[in-house]
Amino acid sequence: MRSLVKALKRGQAVGLLPDQAPKVGEGVWLDFSASRRTMTLAARLTETGATTIFAWAERLSGGQGYHLRLRAPLVALDGDTIARAGQINREIEALVRECPTQYLWGYNRYKRPAGAEAPPEHTS
Repeated sequence: MRSLVKALKRGQAVGLLPDQAPKVGEGVWLDFSASRRTMTLAARLTETGATTIFAWAERLSGGQGYHLRLRAPLVALDGDTIARAGQINREIEALVRECPTQYLWGYNRYKRPAGAEAPPEHTS
């Protein structure tokens, strides 16, 4: 976190994958196409005042490369850290809905990390 904040303060760009499985103590259970463990790092970085841009690469058919897509958040990211993490989840969900066959559904984001508390019955 410190190195990312320092880079932002120097006016540099940073990138991260906000839908990765967080380690114990680095995430919360929030909705994301069902209840999923969500990292809070991306939400905490929005506190720096840096511009948030969502970027993703769409694989082109036949191995023809990628189409890089960029966009601003659909809504302003605000509220406390958990509220902003939920907003980021909804932004990622919107991107996934645009091209669900390109999203990697089978990775560790959908598993409970060792030592993490169990997800609540219902999340918001």
